[in-house]
Amino acid sequence: MRLIVRLMCLALCTLCAAALPRGFAQITDLKPEQCLGGSPDAPIRIEIFSDFECPACRQLYLETIRPVLKDYCSLDKVSVVYVEFPLKGHKYSRQASRYAKAAQRLGRKEYQAVIDAIFQNQETWAKDGSVDDIVFKALGANSYTNLKKLLLDSSIDPAIDAEVAEGEKREVKSTPTIFIYALAKEQKVEGLLPYLVLKDFFDRIVK
Repeated sequence: MRLIVRLMCLALCTLCAAALPRGFAQITDLKPEQCLGGSPDAPIRIEIFSDFECPACRQLYLETIRPVLKDYCSLDKVSVVYVEFPLKGHKYSRQASRYAKAAQRLGRKEYQAVIDAIFQNQETWAKDGSVDDIVFKALGANSYTNLKKLLLDSSIDPAIDAEVAEGEKREVKSTPTIFIYALAKEQKVEGLLPYLVLKDFFDRIVK
């Protein structure tokens, strides 16, 4: 385990030396509501291609992204962007993505609440697709009613399709796949990334 952490640290350290590949760039037309946490103009950006039914994505969110949101995004040192990448082999992940995209349009507070609830309760809704129940409990009646209206918007599915296409363009093969942007450079990480590894990297760049 220590060896894996060391290798991850070395990989992130190369971010300070490796330039962005040609024709490869972060989401440049990012809107504020697309950020789960932090400002779009934060000096460090993390883009996570994620599947709600993926156990590793759940672990990444709960053990790594949650503390990043609290310790760095709250101070606008880091921005976190979740990009929908529902895998075809997961029966209900697309449904969960639809709820997340709709919640995103309600506002950051609702977006965070829905993502948090979906990941926390993954073992429950992944059995029978009961995402709706989970989201209702997370939002409450008024916000839930507004979200249900947004789910009827014909642009929800094309928005998810566009994010999947973006992942395929970036050669995302599995979830989670993380792209870290800082100092006008990029590092791609596939799989889990411990919080302490990210913290060490962040603290080298932002004070």
